[in-house]
Amino acid sequence: MKKDWRLIPAGQYPVLMPLEPTSYFWKKERIYRDAERFYHKDALHGEVEVYDKRGRHIGVMTPEGDWHPKKQAVKGRKITI
Repeated sequence: MKKDWRLIPAGQYPVLMPLEPTSYFWKKERIYRDAERFYHKDALHGEVEVYDKRGRHIGVMTPEGDWHPKKQAVKGRKITI
């Protein structure tokens, strides 16, 4: 049976576990970071939104850490850090 990632806390997502949590939130979800990117859980779909170091959306990952096969960057989507 496939996991319903929407019900699992972001801190338990395999892709987010090794990342550094920040003090910032996006729609009640903590923002995580590595050296070059920011990440946060999309609670509606159970996916991970990925942004570059300037906050520009660059794509969507699965909770396991693979790039989403159908979803790509959304032009104009940004986060403010």
